Amino acid sequence: MSGTNFYTLLFKELQMVKYSLSKEIHLLKLAVQLEWNKTSQCTIKELVSGPIKWPKIISLSKLMGVQTFIYELLKKNNLEDCLPQNYFMLLQSAYHRQGMETLFLKRQIQEIKEVFTQKKIAFCLIKGAELIDTIYIHSPIRPMSDIDILCHREDIKAIQQVLTNLGYKQKTMHQSHELASLSTHQKHFPPFFHEKRHTIEIHFNLFSGLPLDEIQTKDVWKTAIPVKGYSQFNLTKEHHLLFMCNHLAYHILSPHEGLVLYWFCDISEWIKKYHDQIDWSFFSKLESMEIKERAFSILKLIQKEWNPPLPTNFFQDYKNIKELSLDNILKKITGEDALTKKRRIFTYYYNIWFNKNPQWSLRTRLIHWFRLLFPQAPYLKDRYQIKNRMLLTILLVFHPFIILFRAIKRLIN
Repeated sequence: MSGTNFYTLLFKELQMVKYSLSKEIHLLKLAVQLEWNKTSQCTIKELVSGPIKWPKIISLSKLMGVQTFIYELLKKNNLEDCLPQNYFMLLQSAYHRQGMETLFLKRQIQEIKEVFTQKKIAFCLIKGAELIDTIYIHSPIRPMSDIDILCHREDIKAIQQVLTNLGYKQKTMHQSHELASLSTHQKHFPPFFHEKRHTIEIHFNLFSGLPLDEIQTKDVWKTAIPVKGYSQFNLTKEHHLLFMCNHLAYHILSPHEGLVLYWFCDISEWIKKYHDQIDWSFFSKLESMEIKERAFSILKLIQKEWNPPLPTNFFQDYKNIKELSLDNILKKITGEDALTKKRRIFTYYYNIWFNKNPQWSLRTRLIHWFRLLFPQAPYLKDRYQIKNRMLLTILLVFHPFIILFRAIKRLIN
């Protein structure tokens, strides 16, 4: 099963399966924007004033990463009195925590900018690290689980030295060197962890695991805009939008990656803020059909649900592009039927064992299989937090059985 065929299959599933989502979900969808028109405001008031399950909203908004968005929706629309006080206080607490966290994040990012500049390491801030100072600069509601930075592959050693000196530790995230190398190419360098700070993920390719990804990333650097006083560059408005669309599509289509609702808001608000600065012809000129298809599918979905100001006839030549349903996509977060879950888990294990890299030689693939069953010691130490050598030896022997037990448990439950 090729990666492309699998993505096509998932697209079809998301198109065909119909789910009816509640008005609680409807409210969450309305919450992920920074401003509302009169029609949306009326709908919000109608939903909040009527019978609605606030415990469900609290739990789902936490699951989807948008409790702070719900709080801001209530505050900006003067609807604080429409829900029980204890639930409002819970949302308010989440909002204040996120505000403090954003302040610490900005300090951490500033420190990274300064030390990277001192060592002349070229970098671009991407995703939340860029958005908290552009889209969400007046609204500290955007959560971040890590700081994403695009760098040049040849700066790996300098990056490791700089971040190690700052107290970060790069854990062994993969069972073998082959998997670590592949993950660096397809996603990002193994992340850098810190006891008191956010994790840092260093990317070398923006369009991971897709055709022409390295060529596309080279084009990104050619057009990136230098930031005065730093070794930092900003992506063009087009490239950052393309990256966010591709990143969201990857998480929608992946059988094992997580998904949060505010990623849709990132794209919609980016378009609202920069629509007159974006060269929209850029998207029709993309060389990779898969990147182009992902971008147009996501943009079509965003237009349908949040209606940002896309150009007239933007989809004129792409009327047959695959259409995604947000309601169906959200089912991945809120729950799925047993058959879909089993299919997703089976596909995940199939990809790990047989579809990691079609270009691998037989020898490399055999090493890959061996290391899945018997990983290298650093991986086991970091994965299971083991320091005792005897326990490590025992775990190495029993690791294949642990993997088998975990796989069976996931498929049965």
